[in-house]
Amino acid sequence: MSSRPGKTAPRLLQDLLTYDPRHEERAGRNLLIDPPPHHDPDAEPAAAVPYRNCRHSFMTKHEQSVLPKAGEDPDHDTIYKVASFCQKCRWHLDLVVDFRDNGSKISPCHTATEGYPIHHFIYQVEDTSQRDPFGNQSVPRNYRFLCSAPKCPVELKIRMLPPRFNEHYISLMTNRALLRKRLESSRQIDPARADDLMARSVDAFDFLSTYLQDSLQPKTGKSRIPLLNRKFLKTFGRDCDQILKDLGFTHSIEVEDDGTNVEAWYLPRPPPASHALDQDNERTKIEDARHELGALILKFPESERTGAKNPMMHPQPSLTEIQRALGCLDYAKRYMTRSESRSTNHEEDHPYYAGLGAVGDFADSLLLFAWARQTAVDTVNSTYYFECLQSIAIGRNSQMLGEHVQMLASQGHTNRKEVAKAYSALGIDPAHSAHLTDDIIIGQFRARLQDIAPSAVEGTRNMLRVIGAARHSELIQLEASNAIRTYSQALSWLDLDEGQPDEFVETMFTVKKEGNEDIARRAVQIIAEHRKSQRLMDFLKTGHVSEEAEMDVAEAYAFLGINERAERLSLDVLQAQLMTWTTGNPENAAKYEKAYQMILKDQQENHKNVADGQHDPYPPRKKYPLEIWPVGCQNIGNTCYLNSVLQFLFTIKPVREMILNCDGYMQECTPKALETKRVGRSAVTVEKVQKAQEFVRELRKLFNLMITAPSETVLPEIRLASLALAKNDTIIEKPTQNHTFGLGDIGGKPVSGPMPNPDAVAQPELADSVMGDDEITKKSDTSSTVAEIDLDDDRALDITSNGDVEQPVSQPPPPTRPPPVPPRPNVAVQANPEVKALEAVAQQQDAAEILNNIFDLLSCAMKGEGTLRDGEQQDMIKKLFFSDVTTVRTSKGVTARNSALQDNHLISPGNRDRPLYAALDDEFGKAVLDDNPSEKTQQTTKYEYIEHASPIQIVNVRRLVFEEGRSKKDHSHVGLDDTLYLDRYLKQTTSLSEEELLQRRERQWNLQRNLKEMEARKAELNQTELKITLPEVVDGAANFVEDLNKTSEETLIDLDEDSIPNYPNLAGEMREGASELQKEADTLDEKMKEIDKKTNDLFADCKGHPYRLHSVFMHRGSATGGHYWIFIHDFQNKVWRKYNDERVDEVEDLDDIFKQEGANPATSTGIVYVRDDLVMDLTEAVKRDPAKPPSNEVEMKDAGSAEFEDVEIINGVEES
Repeated sequence: MSSRPGKTAPRLLQDLLTYDPRHEERAGRNLLIDPPPHHDPDAEPAAAVPYRNCRHSFMTKHEQSVLPKAGEDPDHDTIYKVASFCQKCRWHLDLVVDFRDNGSKISPCHTATEGYPIHHFIYQVEDTSQRDPFGNQSVPRNYRFLCSAPKCPVELKIRMLPPRFNEHYISLMTNRALLRKRLESSRQIDPARADDLMARSVDAFDFLSTYLQDSLQPKTGKSRIPLLNRKFLKTFGRDCDQILKDLGFTHSIEVEDDGTNVEAWYLPRPPPASHALDQDNERTKIEDARHELGALILKFPESERTGAKNPMMHPQPSLTEIQRALGCLDYAKRYMTRSESRSTNHEEDHPYYAGLGAVGDFADSLLLFAWARQTAVDTVNSTYYFECLQSIAIGRNSQMLGEHVQMLASQGHTNRKEVAKAYSALGIDPAHSAHLTDDIIIGQFRARLQDIAPSAVEGTRNMLRVIGAARHSELIQLEASNAIRTYSQALSWLDLDEGQPDEFVETMFTVKKEGNEDIARRAVQIIAEHRKSQRLMDFLKTGHVSEEAEMDVAEAYAFLGINERAERLSLDVLQAQLMTWTTGNPENAAKYEKAYQMILKDQQENHKNVADGQHDPYPPRKKYPLEIWPVGCQNIGNTCYLNSVLQFLFTIKPVREMILNCDGYMQECTPKALETKRVGRSAVTVEKVQKAQEFVRELRKLFNLMITAPSETVLPEIRLASLALAKNDTIIEKPTQNHTFGLGDIGGKPVSGPMPNPDAVAQPELADSVMGDDEITKKSDTSSTVAEIDLDDDRALDITSNGDVEQPVSQPPPPTRPPPVPPRPNVAVQANPEVKALEAVAQQQDAAEILNNIFDLLSCAMKGEGTLRDGEQQDMIKKLFFSDVTTVRTSKGVTARNSALQDNHLISPGNRDRPLYAALDDEFGKAVLDDNPSEKTQQTTKYEYIEHASPIQIVNVRRLVFEEGRSKKDHSHVGLDDTLYLDRYLKQTTSLSEEELLQRRERQWNLQRNLKEMEARKAELNQTELKITLPEVVDGAANFVEDLNKTSEETLIDLDEDSIPNYPNLAGEMREGASELQKEADTLDEKMKEIDKKTNDLFADCKGHPYRLHSVFMHRGSATGGHYWIFIHDFQNKVWRKYNDERVDEVEDLDDIFKQEGANPATSTGIVYVRDDLVMDLTEAVKRDPAKPPSNEVEMKDAGSAEFEDVEIINGVEES
């Protein structure tokens, strides 16, 4: 969520009309893009606009504009440009409003649009303007804004350019003393042609404007100006040469027929007029200069302009055109009397209007709209915005605003004074509130409750409620309410998240009920009602469930508080942990034992881990020669997917060579060198390049280590991982140390036992990596690494050891008396805070995002090899991974094409097993965007094709799906072929033209329409509100009817006429119907597979663009956690390998890659194909040159007597 306020279009325009770049630095803020300072009612009033600023009078430059037409609304392809200049200060303005669709944003704001009558713009912090190192303010300014409305695609770009004629140039042309000198000089140069009268100050502007007009409309014989031209010589002389050269005039020395040299000037030769949206050129400069000259001429009194030959230019004001382009020409205004209107025209609006991003003539409804948008995009300052609205309502004496303010106040909205009062009531200085965490405030509140009378408790809670609302803190608001009212509050109180099953609810109820049983029962009741869970209802009534539910392996690990199920555990520590839990909760001893046995079985089957004394049924890990085998990367905290990405990048030969020789590719890190650099369509800052280059250097260290390491594994640096995972230019820094004491308590009783990682104690955590393509908000930070656990000073075990369990070190006989008491240490083992921060960041990112982030870092760090469209940098990453994908959109009979660079294709399995081609067909196929049966001819459709295919194709698989508000993983199998033929997704192939390929795709889309109908029918049969299939629903209803009939037959008492009717044949007919439905469901999958086959057959002969399967990213787990690894094909040695963190093994059975397992299957999340003719050039899986390991031999020799002079000899114990 953004923390930057916005401005409505009228407010932005008002600020634009008073924004003066010349005085920006002295003013201390940018009037156009910086939020206005918060108004202090108790301070002396200050002018919002510095008095020096120009109050612009913008005039339209029609030849450079694409103006909106009155009465016409913009469509999906509209771009307006209003080019203008100020008659007063002569600064130029280019205002571009882009209405083109932006993804799902396809509905621009409009006065007729419900809820969004005008645009609300937010500045995008990517200012690319040049700052002069010497403080010169006359440099270009570029600003970009986006409308904050959810569906509005409008992008606004504002560019301001300084005048073409600076004050020095104007003085050169108008200073009378200089004009007099030129007259004298002209008499000396050519007395015969000298004029008696000095040039007027206006003449230079007049003559120069004429010259420029002639250059724009060239005519034979008017392109040359002899220096000795009488008027030219006395007006411009020789000291205006630089002015002429800046405008494109060229100076020449020519030889006359008589052999004398003659100087002459030639007019500029601008290019022909082009489209107004094209980039500026020499013609634009000349047009700008003419507009400025016209404005300068008009500043002279009419008497001084007499005799000017240049026709006067009378520009038209552009204010109306700007208002029309911004959609604020006819917004709703409040009624004002004549005196009020006159006052607003000469006085500034109250600062509260600026705070809301509004202007003073807004109607009440628009003020409410402005308030709603500001609070939506800048929640941090919502109290100030409420204060603005509240004060304006009072000032206007508006009934509508007053009622709305009262309603908002009843909903918990407060102003700054009320919040300050609330902080003071809790003994907190309001000035320090921004630096306090929610936990500190809650702790202060709880301490306060102990010192106040019972009658004051509710008032104090109200103060906390005000603070919670101002900070938008659910934690504080929950504490203030002292009650559980909602499903989310119930889950929070029980330390649960939505994805955890009912068994966890029962467990946490048992843990937290002591001393709070009423609240605990209320929480369980709310959860039971929300989930409609009969199991929890029975649990509340009886204290136990009617039938024991099965526990799966994931629940077993979580039940014993083990966060990492993808690692080999220390079984001795696991047993000690079991004893701790059963001692603290003996009523659940059986459940703990069951979980323990399930974990033992899982460790034996999946991790070859057996307890001491048991036989290990698995063969030892195979060893490979270091010279011919890649190294593994150790997991340093939720980095299994990052390890897979690093291994993948290492096998891409050009990328690896670029990293190893990065010094020759590095971007020059200066503002000037970066002024045109664009990565991801965004400007690149010096700081971002520095961060990216640090990442590249860290990656070079790792790649060198992977080549030369004299071992089977390497350990990536934490710094490398933090740079790769950091988002939005945020780098994980070393946090301050956080001391944690003890294991906590259960039900108020202290828990004893081995100390786990302090951060892991606080809350239950998830598994190794978050699964999915979308971010899921987690209840707590998650972790996959458990630090070593110190049981005492001389014995340490690792619960996540990757090898055998460490044995206690042999110890000498104990001393005869206890040792002296040492200083009391911290109880908790302090884990590496950088690793913990890294784990938290890794949990918040999805698979594709990490690789995307690394691509951006590499492009930012390296210098470009050219420029693509939209200014995007061309480089090795773009050449290798980015394809040019075109989207063809047809709406109301009009077809538009939009091209974009993509580094991956995102597919969905669709909850069914199917080949990769079928999933790609969905992504590239024709889709109906607004299916309206009544307007079939007006449907909006789109499809995609690849204009230019990159040599490396990445396909990401969207595994995360949402059903009934919950996330789940789609475990469907995506069938892969060793060779993927990309022909059907291209614009054209070597054998088929664009038209021929499109005809085949049309036949394919007809088949896909049938497929979608079958998928919809399958959903009807398999998904019902009862969580069972439709055939099962009908069969169950048949059983119910049959039971009713039996009840009626067995009744011995006569019933009245309202008795239940008896339908003896109904149950049988319903069972027949259920059987038919089941048959239909069974045959649907086969029919769908048959359509997939028919689709493939359409392109059976299209094999002109083969790509070979290079690597497959794999994931085993659920939507909330799991483990990643990668399969990579070594084309040189014709072998597949599995890279699983520190283990790199040969894949002996290719079914592990190309087929799916039965229970708990691993699934592909990323698939990489490489162009067939380039696989040997672009990939190389093995590059090793291991260094010799250091010698472990120690030379044995006698020590000198000096080394033992101060050694104290004792007999194993301290002397008394």
